[in-house]
Amino acid sequence: MPREPGLYETNKIRCISFHKWKSDDIYLTMCGVEHCLPDYIYHTDGRPAYHLHVILDGRGVLSVNGRQQELHFGQMFITKPGEDTWYKADSNDPWSYCWMSFDGNLAQKCAEDAGFLPGVNWLDCHIDRQIFFTLVSRILDRTEVVPSNLYLRTGLLLEYLSAAIDSYDRGAASPRRIREFPMDDYVRYAYDFIRTNYATAKIADVAGYIGIHRSYLTSIFKEKIGVSPQKFLMQCRLGQACELLETTDNPIQDISRQVGYDNPLTFSKTFKNFYGMSPKAYRATHNPNDADPKGGASL
Repeated sequence: MPREPGLYETNKIRCISFHKWKSDDIYLTMCGVEHCLPDYIYHTDGRPAYHLHVILDGRGVLSVNGRQQELHFGQMFITKPGEDTWYKADSNDPWSYCWMSFDGNLAQKCAEDAGFLPGVNWLDCHIDRQIFFTLVSRILDRTEVVPSNLYLRTGLLLEYLSAAIDSYDRGAASPRRIREFPMDDYVRYAYDFIRTNYATAKIADVAGYIGIHRSYLTSIFKEKIGVSPQKFLMQCRLGQACELLETTDNPIQDISRQVGYDNPLTFSKTFKNFYGMSPKAYRATHNPNDADPKGGASL
């Protein structure tokens, strides 16, 4: 494994290593693709940074602090700073893998967000492994020492980590977890999403957009806003309906569809339950110059 900065290419390995980039956040230190020979072994010898490998083919063994694990294609493994680590390709079916190595103040958090918590060094990969290979290859194809490539590499590193986090979230043993973001952030995103997409949104869509459980969304939304997301969605729809009833002569059936109700009778019933009058009566009160000239039904 190369340690000095530069591009390394043989018939078995293609790798690029970078000068350390001073950063308070996260930066790429190395990446590559390697097709290992049988029994090829690599000792990390306390190397710094985090090194996230995705096994593309074959088998091998990873040892971390004396604990060994057989791994195979379709899995990922990481080596962490300060751990006594080595890994070895299988004798009969040696593995191939791609990797990115990263460091910075956020490196540990990124690794843990991808599921590599303390004591965890390997996981199953639940997304297409080609995604990781493609990201590494794009860096290897841009070796010129120019400013644009510095930013490209950082962007591709973040994509690589994002893919690893996505894999972890999709794992059968790891259902989508409530992240450590502040509750107010989730509520604000949900609030804005509903306000923007009231005509088509379902609460399951809102929860999926944010990435949290629907029950958790309902709980925190009600705590912060005072009503459930479902009721807030209804209020947004009916509020927009009121504006259309006051300012347009659109038929009530059309307004019903515009605000997200495919059935005008359902719209009329919901509207009356909330405002104490039908949409037609509301329009007559708030838009007396309009007589529903386009023949809207008496809803």
